[in-house]
Amino acid sequence: MSGWTRFAAIVRKDLVRELRTRDMLLSMTLFVLLAMVVFHFAFSAREEADLTYYTGGMLWVIFILAMLLGLNRSFAAEREERCLDGLLLCPVDRVTIFWAKTAGNLIFLLAIQAVAIPIFTLLFVERSYLGDLPLFIAVVLLADLGICALGTLLATISMQTRSRDLLLPIVFLPLIVPVLIAATAATTLIFAEEAGLHDLLARLLFLLGFDAVFLVAAWGTYDFVIGE
Repeated sequence: MSGWTRFAAIVRKDLVRELRTRDMLLSMTLFVLLAMVVFHFAFSAREEADLTYYTGGMLWVIFILAMLLGLNRSFAAEREERCLDGLLLCPVDRVTIFWAKTAGNLIFLLAIQAVAIPIFTLLFVERSYLGDLPLFIAVVLLADLGICALGTLLATISMQTRSRDLLLPIVFLPLIVPVLIAATAATTLIFAEEAGLHDLLARLLFLLGFDAVFLVAAWGTYDFVIGE
């Protein structure tokens, strides 16, 4: 079997399991929708208030916290049903496991965003950003890749610890702040229709650099991380 075939088999396993149980998708979707409702009532005390410059921050805080909730579930079956032992016994490169788990988490996050972003736009965004939609999609994809790559690596590290539910947020949230800042700034520029191409490209390059750093770090350390 080629590396691509093994990668596809692991991704398929995660997708089939999630479609059967729906634990991760339901919990993330419910959290995102409830968070948007809470933000809507919390920031609508004044009907004339312009929330344009807060929308980027609200959107990415919701997605990062939802992904944190999903990361705890992404390795639950491997931990509780000892599926990880089976994966490690298979003739598969351990870095391939990282790529597959990251791809699965990315698919789940994109599925949540496909539902959440249109609803968020109706509730909070007063201006049309269709002209900047390609740039917005680029911001979403690069930010999501960084969130999922870092989250998958840290979830693997914390999986075997006794206080994993506490350790993962403590380690993940400070490290994801650069992505939060860059994605928030770029999204706010787009929603406010102040999207200067130079400013957006600078933030996109930052997100690309962040993704590259943690993907390379995972590639170099994952064999040791998952083995421990």
